Amino acid sequence: MKRLPALDVLRGIAILIVLVHHYVPEQYRPSLFWSGVDLFFVLSGFLITDILLKNVNSKNYYQTFYIRRAARILPLYWLLLLLFWLVMKIEPEMLGSSFSMHLPFWSYLTFTQNFLYSARNFWRDPWLDVTWSLALEEQFYIFLSISVKNLNKKYLAGLAAILILVAPVLRFFTDSPLASYQLPLQRADSLMIGVLIAILWQSNDGQAFIHSHKKYFLFALPVFFLGIAYLFKINAGIGLPIPHFMLAFFYADLLILALVSSPEKPGLLFGNKFLGWLGLRSYGIYLLHKPFRIVFVTLLSGFSIALEPWVSILLTCILLFVLAEISYRLVEKPIMNLGHHFKYQKIPPPALSLENDG
Repeated sequence: MKRLPALDVLRGIAILIVLVHHYVPEQYRPSLFWSGVDLFFVLSGFLITDILLKNVNSKNYYQTFYIRRAARILPLYWLLLLLFWLVMKIEPEMLGSSFSMHLPFWSYLTFTQNFLYSARNFWRDPWLDVTWSLALEEQFYIFLSISVKNLNKKYLAGLAAILILVAPVLRFFTDSPLASYQLPLQRADSLMIGVLIAILWQSNDGQAFIHSHKKYFLFALPVFFLGIAYLFKINAGIGLPIPHFMLAFFYADLLILALVSSPEKPGLLFGNKFLGWLGLRSYGIYLLHKPFRIVFVTLLSGFSIALEPWVSILLTCILLFVLAEISYRLVEKPIMNLGHHFKYQKIPPPALSLENDG
């Protein structure tokens, strides 16, 4: 699929929500700003399914998909783990509570930390705790790549619909809010609604249906906003059955509106250059924003520099964006380009026989 700037804007919105949630003091931020990850999940469900469906008949379907995903995910992730290990050996006070609260390293290397965080029912591991969502997405990639390869679109859509409905039920019967927030089946509604949209978007009839009903998706936004306003009012927390379900549909509606937005006239939201820039660098910002803030605050205290909280937040964001730009240009983009040297190899159609019957 040709790159759509509007989808980068959605990524930018998601990472901005994450930054507000983790940087702004609790008394000043809206309660629902823990939901940036929900938007990332909806986007991932759509984008990964779109890639897999387009290349499902390739001879090297699994190899190319996993190599490209590894080129996107692993370099910066491994660099973060290496940096964590070095700081732990050299200057452990810069790790904050991660020094004593981190999980065994094998869980980060095997992308199983979401299970371990849920099992111990404790999360605060500031350098590395955001990687739970990365682990969940890796588990989703494996599940989805196998499902797309072995199911036709009808059965894939049916499986997605079932999992969307099952997820809030599982959250209801899960005792731990943290487990409800971090386990794959409990979070399937956000991921699988993106899958459904991708299946619909794959066909010309599906795209025509979405475009012709654009006004209904616009009309749905105020309705969703009322539901979101209610969640704000009740101070909804993570892991509850209904809030994540409502947010999945709200963010799915935004995704659909992004897909049908005009690249020539995207409007104030989907044409926002800053949000698009954030979106392209959102992976680096997401992985680095918590450890960077800990190190920055530790360094300031070491030099006996006290900044006003809002000045500190603004300065941290500016320096974080500079770091993210460096990461994107020197680490992420070059290795992604290497990954894209691995092409999906289409299976050629069978040759037609030129011999006459009889």
